[in-house]
Amino acid sequence: MPLIRYTLLLLALCTGPLSFAGEQEREQFKTLYAKVKAGKSANIAVLKDYPLYPYLEYERIVHNLPGTSTQSIEAFIRDYADSPLSSKLKVHLMERYNQEAQWGQTFTLLQQGDNSIKARCLHIQARIELGDTTQALADGKAIWMSGRDRPKQCDGLFRLLKNNKQLSDKDYWRRIKLAMHRGATSLAKSLSKNLSKKDQALVNIWVLARRKPQKALKKAILADDNARSRDVVAYAIKRIARKDTDAAKAQFKTALKNYEFDTAQQAEISRYIAVRDALDHESHALIALASIPEEYRDVKANEWLARIALREGDWKTLLDAIAALPKDEQNASNWKYWRARALEATKQNNEALELYKSLSHNASFYGFLAADHLGLPYSVLEQPALDIDQLIPALEKEPAIQRALELLAVDMKAEGRAEWFFALNNRNKEQMLAAAKLAQQYHHHFTAILTISKTKDWNQVELRFPMAYEEIIRKAAEELGVHPALVYGVARRESAFDPSIVSHAKAQGLMQLIPSTAKQVARSLGMRRLSKTDTFDPTTNIRLGTKYLQTLLKKFNGNYALATASYNAGPHRIPKWAPDYELEAARWVESIPFNETRNYVQAVMAYMTIYEYKLIGSEEKVTRLSKRLSPIKP
Repeated sequence: MPLIRYTLLLLALCTGPLSFAGEQEREQFKTLYAKVKAGKSANIAVLKDYPLYPYLEYERIVHNLPGTSTQSIEAFIRDYADSPLSSKLKVHLMERYNQEAQWGQTFTLLQQGDNSIKARCLHIQARIELGDTTQALADGKAIWMSGRDRPKQCDGLFRLLKNNKQLSDKDYWRRIKLAMHRGATSLAKSLSKNLSKKDQALVNIWVLARRKPQKALKKAILADDNARSRDVVAYAIKRIARKDTDAAKAQFKTALKNYEFDTAQQAEISRYIAVRDALDHESHALIALASIPEEYRDVKANEWLARIALREGDWKTLLDAIAALPKDEQNASNWKYWRARALEATKQNNEALELYKSLSHNASFYGFLAADHLGLPYSVLEQPALDIDQLIPALEKEPAIQRALELLAVDMKAEGRAEWFFALNNRNKEQMLAAAKLAQQYHHHFTAILTISKTKDWNQVELRFPMAYEEIIRKAAEELGVHPALVYGVARRESAFDPSIVSHAKAQGLMQLIPSTAKQVARSLGMRRLSKTDTFDPTTNIRLGTKYLQTLLKKFNGNYALATASYNAGPHRIPKWAPDYELEAARWVESIPFNETRNYVQAVMAYMTIYEYKLIGSEEKVTRLSKRLSPIKP
């Protein structure tokens, strides 16, 4: 361990962060909180001086709203204005004001700040009742016009919209269209009740088209060519294209004979089919996408035109596709790098050089590749940290910050992070970085990393990449012959070092292992049967994840890009993405069809570079990223 890191560790152990409560108080809080959250009576006054007392009081109030005076609710909102609990309780109070027709009170309350949909709906309802009809009705309609369902607090506002004849037949159809494109079929069917019987039947066919598009297209009601039937037919053809673009093309060809699609809708269908072909790496997608007029190509179409051109080595088309992207997209690191490569390939070296230089100081996948291209050191790895330590003591004394840290200490992570970021709203960059460092001192790495991300300063290497679980990672990596920097890179990307995290796909722990994969890997290690909690144990999770990485590296002959893509998307998908000829790894990575996996591989490879530096402490000895990325073979 380098001397400086050892010294810092010793200082941390000697001084340590402040502690706001003892274990006895925490256990007492957990017991009382469980009671009041279940609506049971409890003597919460015994914890009046405990930082999390507001959480007990909040639950007591919301479980006894009818019996709680308006004055008591107003007092809570006033006393804890620095907490998200205040915003949540404001909604309840606004509902009460509106029920009592105290429109002015609702109007005044929102001026204190709360931008949630619930609060905005109640506020706009009050504005209408107070006579601000024209603008308020327009604001209310903007909230209503969404492909998402809206909370019940919007019901009163939406009734006013309907009573004031603000919702036309066309408006309902437009919102149904938004709902269908989000897959919100229940919302679409509910909205259709405001339409004619014929249009309701048409919406039912539309819903059918989501799962059985071929069957939907055979329904007699679609024989009538009109704008609404064309919406349903276009949707069905696109749904077919998700599984079979050839079938979609044939269906589209037939539809063109029976329906008068306008130019924009024809382009929309053609664009969708061409993008689906591009996602499957079909070379003819290049011509199909390029043939669509630029005004009808959306961002996704231009991105995939660029990716297919990149994969095929068509540098001129790549330049044209990048130029068609919005300016903010063009300035993304991936497109800046590939524009530089395309300019260089077309003998425009001076402009290419400037782009490489602008990227080369970034601690990112394309930043490291740009530095490699120019033969520059990874200077960002040795960038000195900002002097922010003097800001930490004042932050740590803030009641809201103390509540957040205490919530994290009692394992109320969602509430703790909500409190944390509510407290940090509108802080400057230095304060945010100081807060991140404070969170790290309490070993709340996930919260620290998320805090830094709010600053958009991706070059804060020291803060963004903590050496968490170092002994466990080094031991597992050495045992299984996997580079510890790779293990670190995967763990950092998968969980940001939150050992209790569970994904929407049920992946668990530091290295986000799906239970079935964890059991399979455990058997290969000769481990006993895993319990439901074993994957949340850092030592077990890291060992299993490292073994899985070892297996994938062996399967893909040590190719890091393929192994990390497989870790994220599954080994079965990799053969589908194989090129027809040997392809530069960076080009293959950029053409991965899944956004999540593409970003994942780029992140893990960059993180591996950063963690290798942190493990060995020398920029000169770090493996260049371009050397680590082996070509992808057919």
